[in-house]
This record gives sequence, C-alpha cells and structure tokens, in this order.
Amino acid sequence: MAKRFSIHDWQAKQIQLNLAEQDTYQKRQDAYQKRQDALTPGKNAEDFYGNMDARLAKTLGMSDDEFKDQVASRDIGDGGSSFPETDNVSPFAAKARDYIETFRKEYRGMSDDGIDEFSVEIINHLLDNTAAQAAAKIYFGKKGL
Repeated sequence: MAKRFSIHDWQAKQIQLNLAEQDTYQKRQDAYQKRQDALTPGKNAEDFYGNMDARLAKTLGMSDDEFKDQVASRDIGDGGSSFPETDNVSPFAAKARDYIETFRKEYRGMSDDGIDEFSVEIINHLLDNTAAQAAAKIYFGKKGL
C-alpha cells in the first residue's frame, strides 16, 4: 500500500532542498568572487604583478641594499599617495567608501528581493539631503534620464 501523502513532510523536504540549493549557489558566488578578486590588480597587486621592487632591482642590476637605499617603493612628493585620485580624500569620503565596502559584503547574503528592498531604503535615507538630491539630479541628467 502506498504511503499516505503528508503536506507537512513535503513542505519540510522542499525547504531542505531549497536551503541546499541556496547554499550551493552561495558557494558558487563566493568562488566566483574569489576568482574575480584574483584577476583584479587593485585587490591584490602583489599577487597579480609579483614583487615589482625585486623585478626592478634585477632589471637595474642593483643589490637589494642599493635598491632599498636609492629606489625602493615609497610615497612620492609631499608624503601623499603616488596613485591618482587618492591624495585629497576627505575623512568623510573615506568613511563613505568603508560603508560601501560593508554594503557589498552584506549584499552577498541577500536575495534579489532583499537587495532591492535594502537599496530602496538606503536611497530614500540618503536622498533626504539637498546636496545628495543635487548630486542625484546631475547623475541622472548625465545619463539622460
């Protein structure tokens, strides 16, 4: 005789299957992100390019001591960064960039609907400011929207 159908058992099984599927999806997303990070020079320049100082010293035919004394990597100029667009970052912009990085980490665990809801709440909060509203108008104006 066939086993009697139980909606509760079926629902529990569906939930377990769904959780396993989500876990597999998250693992694939994490693996993809690791691959992308490995391919992005800004994330890990040392791994991506190798030790630039050692390669340059070898090319110039210098010993390690000579190279460190004369050429080694250091900030150029008045103590600012040698990279463009990083010299004059206000502490407020730096804090905003930290929050953005935190948001990106938080996104990974959210569903699409969760991301949409979260984004709308954040946008509504941030646009409650005349400077932010002006920036949004400029942004959308450039996009032609």
